[in-house]
Amino acid sequence: MNLCSKKKLLKQCFFEFFGTGLIVFIGFIFLGASKLTNFHFNHYEMSFIWGLGVSISIYFNFSISGAHLNPAITIFLWLSSQFNKKKVIPYLISQIFGTFFFSIIVYIIYYKLLITFENKYNIIRGTKKSLELASIFCIFPKENNNFIYDFILEIIISSLFIVLLMKINEKNNFFQSYNFMRPILIGILVTLLNLSLGDCNNITLNPARDLGPRIFLSLFGWGKLVFINDHKNILPYFLIPEIAPILGINLGGWIYIIILKR
Repeated sequence: MNLCSKKKLLKQCFFEFFGTGLIVFIGFIFLGASKLTNFHFNHYEMSFIWGLGVSISIYFNFSISGAHLNPAITIFLWLSSQFNKKKVIPYLISQIFGTFFFSIIVYIIYYKLLITFENKYNIIRGTKKSLELASIFCIFPKENNNFIYDFILEIIISSLFIVLLMKINEKNNFFQSYNFMRPILIGILVTLLNLSLGDCNNITLNPARDLGPRIFLSLFGWGKLVFINDHKNILPYFLIPEIAPILGINLGGWIYIIILKR
């Protein structure tokens, strides 16, 4: 790889880092406000905020890095020979580090409020009660969850997401003359998926959205609690947001290529 190619890849990785981080920054800022202040956002409002964050990030990134913003999408594009294999690892690291870094920024912004909340409710980090605060940053099982059900549902929704995403980005379709609309439609798609299922189940669609913040939490006082197994499940629950979207996006992506692609 020559110097020019290395500089181009470095720039692309920075945009993936910033774009993926920007998505979680926008989401976490509002989740934190809802948890720690008097500004409470309901599920419908949060779904719209997540969708808006995705749209903004795609606008920012698309012309430089292709706006993957998701390790599962990067892996699928590589496996389907649509992306250079030499860029896969740099992209994945950039995406995960982006969510990790921007989680720290949100933590710094809300640090005093977090401490006040912990003192008010006698919360000690590393205990199960502290997951109430940790849930600002990543996914934890909801009451009466079922690991297998949630895992399969994440695969199904991720499959549907990538099929619709690829139809939106398809060449020679209605939106070819209106490319500026595509990020908006993708944001609407994310919003609708969150609206329809996010309140009942933990839908992530993106491993980086959960893994980077989870690593951050483990280093900032919550320790191994964020990774250990919930007593109701044989397998650790955090495997769902890390593995299921990769399986689902690859499944849906190949369904699109084999059956639906023009």
